[in-house]
Amino acid sequence: MRKKGETVFALLLFAAGAGVFSGCGVNLMEEEYVTIKDSGLSGEALLKRLSEFELRNMGHFNSKIDLGGYYLLSGDIDRAGDYFRRAEAVVKKAPADGDTKKNITIMYGSLARLHSMQGEYDLALEYAEKAAQEDNEQAVPYRYLQGHIFLEKGENEKALEVFDLLFASHPDTASPDDIHAYMYLLAATARFPEAAAMADLYFEKGPYFPALGLFASSVYEAAGQTEKAVYAAFLDYEYQCGYRKTDTSAFLKNIDTLESQLEARDNQSGAFEALRLVRSIYDESGLPAQYQPSFFAGEYITLKKKILNAAPAAGAAPLSDADFNRYLAMERYFSTFPEYYWNLWQAVSGLNEASRVNYVPVLQRIILLDRDGVYAQRAWDEISKTLGFKSNG
Repeated sequence: MRKKGETVFALLLFAAGAGVFSGCGVNLMEEEYVTIKDSGLSGEALLKRLSEFELRNMGHFNSKIDLGGYYLLSGDIDRAGDYFRRAEAVVKKAPADGDTKKNITIMYGSLARLHSMQGEYDLALEYAEKAAQEDNEQAVPYRYLQGHIFLEKGENEKALEVFDLLFASHPDTASPDDIHAYMYLLAATARFPEAAAMADLYFEKGPYFPALGLFASSVYEAAGQTEKAVYAAFLDYEYQCGYRKTDTSAFLKNIDTLESQLEARDNQSGAFEALRLVRSIYDESGLPAQYQPSFFAGEYITLKKKILNAAPAAGAAPLSDADFNRYLAMERYFSTFPEYYWNLWQAVSGLNEASRVNYVPVLQRIILLDRDGVYAQRAWDEISKTLGFKSNG
């Protein structure tokens, strides 16, 4: 009921003023948020400011996404989930702008990942569907995520359908994990030429993992790519050599067996040349291969042989700059191979002490990969010698 003397105009002015002041509050909140984001703070200082801001402004959406993302990346799954669920509770109050739209996709996608990690696959799929509903590039990773969730559920056919569509339409956005999942699905359904192509792609984009070489070798062989099959099997042996003592004689017997099997097949010259090249690392009595390998593992063997032959004890000419730079460029394939880094250290062993110091991180990498590995103690000894420390040996 209107008070005495109060005009309709005054009531309208009051109502308009309330709206203005309410809008000012929202604007001030958003300005404070932007100021924090642009403050140059990082780490714990930024986390503290954002956390305090979010507690004072419980209806603010984007700060919850920032905090949820931080805790998800740091491995605190419970706190990450808490912030993303709080964000979901206020999502209808979020401003309608481009950043918020992206954060809504991130929120649903993150909740999908969290529920998948907890084994709640149906709920995970619901959130993944919400994250993937936008027709833009940002939604593509969450479409891939749907395929992974189907795999976790054991629904391989549905997973394959998802990956088939995505690798046809968005192959360049596939992560190493996506490629890894798809190549195993293709192999399981006997689509070997496609699986071989995915193995090629994984070698280019993903880190090597145990038994990758054996898997790739079987796929390449089934696809009729026997030269690659030989080199892929070698990769698995080379990987093992950096982590544990291996039996070279047993490996050479396996080569003998494979050669016998290949003799019964036609058009296997590439595979025979690959076997000769692999054998030449361990058995100097054989004739060296005289061909240009067509797979990166074959080029690695050629460069490794040059490094071994160029070692000071061998008395051969040092490795050329071109070969050395090419070997360095192959690190992306061998970033998990202690053997690769030990070879690299051998390649710089002829340099003067001042130059060798620059390559000490190579030895540190060996130790980081496996503190108890085959080359770990030798790496420690070389660090001590190069930096002038006393050796424990």
